[in-house]
Amino acid sequence: MLRPETIMIQENLAGYCRTGKEDDIPGLTPGRLPHYKRLVNNVVFGTIGQAFPIARKVLNDNEWTYLLHNFFVEHDAQTPILWKLPYEFFRYVEDQDYASELKKPWLNDLLWFEWLEIEVYMMPDHVHGKYSEKGDPITDPVVVNMDSKLIRLQYPVHLYPVKEVESKAGDYYLFVYREMESGTVRFLNLSPLYVRLLDLLMQDESKAASTHIPRLSSEYKLADEEALERQINNFIKQMLKSGLVLGFRK
Repeated sequence: MLRPETIMIQENLAGYCRTGKEDDIPGLTPGRLPHYKRLVNNVVFGTIGQAFPIARKVLNDNEWTYLLHNFFVEHDAQTPILWKLPYEFFRYVEDQDYASELKKPWLNDLLWFEWLEIEVYMMPDHVHGKYSEKGDPITDPVVVNMDSKLIRLQYPVHLYPVKEVESKAGDYYLFVYREMESGTVRFLNLSPLYVRLLDLLMQDESKAASTHIPRLSSEYKLADEEALERQINNFIKQMLKSGLVLGFRK
């Protein structure tokens, strides 16, 4: 266990690296402090920049540096794991409402979108159990890829350049999932109907799509259930090819 004086020295050194304000730190060679600050800044700023390459590109240098500096000085990191630090940066920017201050209403969605690629890539493997590649998309229960996140965005940052998204505010649903074999993270834009279907299928894997058709027909006021069944059948077949649906529960 560290001695109290050792903890104090570590905290003072960390404080200097974050703020540039010098405290008395015993044992340090004079003139070396700026090198520690430079090294720590390079690691932290580099990690965040690599996590958000699109945001780094669309924000000008002054805006990006302003966000990084304020985050590093004001935010007390809660994680000791470096790859998780960009999530805290995203939440800090969101909580402090820099999107309004910088007049970039799409900023929170963009940071979230970019962070999700890291989160889904790094999440532990879900145990999907046994399933078959052969089955009926309507009458057999399907196995949805649970190495995934289903989210709603206000701005379609996954579809258009940021200069175009401000005028396209609305409800956009995005399924972010990791391919089983390659580990590649994929993004799929979905309509509200298919989002609801996937939500129902993921809630209870023992139920086939056929059991949800009457409910979907009622919720979305679709009178022709046979047409809806054909639509769902085609959707599940496409999702099998893409890896969002893994197979059929047997």
